[in-house]
Amino acid sequence: MTKKALISLAAGLAWLLLMLILVPGSGRPSDFSLFLGRFHPVAVHLPIGILFMGVLLEVLSRRWSRLEMPVLVLLYAGAWTAIMAAVVGLYLAQGGGYDTGTLAWHKRLGVLIAIAASAACALKAWPDIAQRPATKQEGHGYLASVGALVLFVALAGHMGGKLTHGDDFLTRYMPDGLRALGGLPDKDDIGMLQLEDPTATSTFDALIAPVLSDKCESCHREGRARGGLALDTQESLMAGGDDGPVIVAGRADESALVHRLWLPLYADDHMPPEGSPQLTVAEAELIRWWIDSGASFEVMLTDAEVTPVVRSILDSYGLDEIKTGIFALDIAPADSNDIAALRAVGVAVTALAEDVPFLQVRCTDVDVCTTDDFVRALRPVARNVAWLDLGRTNVGDNIFGIINDLPHLTRLYLQQTQITDEGLTSLEGLEFLEYLNLFGTSVGDAGVDHLADLPALRSLYLWQTSVTDSAVAALQAAAPNLYINTGLSLEPVVTEEPEESE
Repeated sequence: MTKKALISLAAGLAWLLLMLILVPGSGRPSDFSLFLGRFHPVAVHLPIGILFMGVLLEVLSRRWSRLEMPVLVLLYAGAWTAIMAAVVGLYLAQGGGYDTGTLAWHKRLGVLIAIAASAACALKAWPDIAQRPATKQEGHGYLASVGALVLFVALAGHMGGKLTHGDDFLTRYMPDGLRALGGLPDKDDIGMLQLEDPTATSTFDALIAPVLSDKCESCHREGRARGGLALDTQESLMAGGDDGPVIVAGRADESALVHRLWLPLYADDHMPPEGSPQLTVAEAELIRWWIDSGASFEVMLTDAEVTPVVRSILDSYGLDEIKTGIFALDIAPADSNDIAALRAVGVAVTALAEDVPFLQVRCTDVDVCTTDDFVRALRPVARNVAWLDLGRTNVGDNIFGIINDLPHLTRLYLQQTQITDEGLTSLEGLEFLEYLNLFGTSVGDAGVDHLADLPALRSLYLWQTSVTDSAVAALQAAAPNLYINTGLSLEPVVTEEPEESE
C-alpha cells in the first residue's frame, strides 16, 4: 500500500466530517436526499462483513504470515465502505421517525468505525511504507485500533437494530434464564402492562401516552416539532400544529391524527413516515377509541367504557382483570395461627375469596365483640380484615378503637348495635370503606355529617335511625354517588270516588 492510498483515506475521513456539518439533522429533506438515504441499509452491510473478515484474517496471520497483505486490503476497503455507509446514513436520518438518543449514538459509532478502520489500516501499512519494522508503540496502537473497531461495529449494529426493530430486537427471544440474569421480564410477560394502581391511572397515561412517546415524539416534541406539532405534552397535543388541531374530541373520523395513522404506508401524509417504526393495528385502534370516547386526560382506566375490540386488546396486554381497591394492594396472607386464635374466642372467620389474603369476620355471639379477648385476637389480622359484621350485638362506641385500626375494611355491619354519633367520627380514616349499615341505631344528623369524607363509600343504610331528611339531602349533595337507604316509605293509596250517575 502506498502513501497516496493513505492520503486518499484521510481525505475520505475529512469528507465524512464535512458531511456531518453540511447534512442537516432535521427539517424537510428533499426527495433526492431520501433517495440517497435508502442506500444505507445496503451500504452498511459491506463494512461489517469486510472488517470482520479482516479481523479474522489478522488473527490467522499470527500463524500464517502470508495473510498480512489480504488483511491490509480488507482494512482499506472496510474503511472506505464505512465512510460511504456513514454518509448515506446521514441522509437517511433526515427522514426522521427515529429515537433521537439512539440515533445520535448510532451516528457517532458510525463515524468511530470509519476512524478506527482507517487508523488500523494506517498503522498496519506504515512500517512497510517507511521501510522499517514496526515499533512496539505502533504494534500496541494497531491492536488497540482493531479492538476498538470490533467494539464499535458491535455497538453500532445493536443501535441500528434498536432503531429499526425496537429496543428488544436482540433480547426478544432470549431464554428466560438469561433474561433473569439481565433483569428482564420472562418472555410470556413481554408486552404486558404493569400498572401500580389502575384506579389511579388514567386511560391516556396507561394506553395512549406510551404509544405517542415510542412512535411519534422523536419528530413531534418540544424543540423538534415537525409541522409545528408537538405530542409530548397534553397541551401541545390538543393545540395541534401549523395546520390546526389534530384531535377533535369525540370524533376520531374528523381527527387528522387518526387520518394520517390509517393512510396507506406509501402515502406522503402517512405517519409515522415509511421506514420508521410503525404503530401496530392495536395501537392505532386504541388512539381511535380514546378520541371517540372524548379524548379525556382524566378518565381512569377502570372507569372507561370499553368496546369489545378494545377489550380484546386490553386482554392481550394482561388487563383482562384490572384489580382495584384493596385487591390492587400487595398484602401478605394472615397467619393461620392468628386466624385460629380469633376463631377460638367465638368468631366466624372465612376467606373473602379463593387466593385472596382478605378475610370476613363475623361475631356469632351477642356478647363476644365487647370483650378484650376479641380485640386482642383481632389485632394480629387487622390488615387482612375486609368485612366486619358486628350487627345485632352489644358493641358501643368503644369498639371504634379497633375498627379504626383496620386499614383495608370495605364493609362494616353495625346494625342494631349501641353505637352513637360520637363513635362515627373514628371512621374518617377508612379510605376503602364502601358499605356501612347503621340500621336500627341511635345515629343522628351529627353522625352522618362525618360520612361525606369517606372517599370510597357507596352504600349507606340508615333505616330506623334518627337521621333527618334534611341531613340525608345534605349528605347526598356532598356525595352524589352514594346510595342512601332510609327504609320503605309507604304512602296511603288514594282511590277516586266514583262519580254519581245523573
